[in-house]
Amino acid sequence: DAAVQGHVARHFKWVMNFWHPNADRYPEGGQLYAENEEFRAHYEKYGPNLADFMRDAMAYYAAHTLAK
Repeated sequence: DAAVQGHVARHFKWVMNFWHPNADRYPEGGQLYAENEEFRAHYEKYGPNLADFMRDAMAYYAAHTLAK
């Protein structure tokens, strides 16, 4: 969804303030959100399964935007 990818683009821009991932590394951050208990708890406060959603959206963004 274009709206989701717009949000992920803003997330990527924010992440670039302290980490400079490429198309291979950015999805690893999303994986961390889903697997790390502290990150998962943070995202789950905003909605059920949001950590998994972020993981998937970040992977899609990396494959379809950053990899170009």
